[in-house]
Amino acid sequence: MRRWMVRLAGAGLLLYVAWFAYSLATGRERMTNLCRQIAPGMSVADLLTLAEDKGLGPRRLDAATKLAYLAETRSFGRHACRVELDHGVVKSATYNYAD
Repeated sequence: MRRWMVRLAGAGLLLYVAWFAYSLATGRERMTNLCRQIAPGMSVADLLTLAEDKGLGPRRLDAATKLAYLAETRSFGRHACRVELDHGVVKSATYNYAD
């Protein structure tokens, strides 16, 4: 019984490592496509709704914020969108990789 539990735990750990490696390997493509969905002229409220729907963080911004990084929690923030804001409206959004 103990042997099977150790094997099950090892298989679970292996699956987690494989999922994490896959998340890092495909993060650029996912976030580039997501950054394209953030259109200039989008309000901060719409941006926060999109961030919540897609699981991006942080999810708190205010109109005074000039620059925000909406990071993918799946890859622990390594892949993100760099969003420039101007008076509570999106000015631009580009892909950013935290090395």
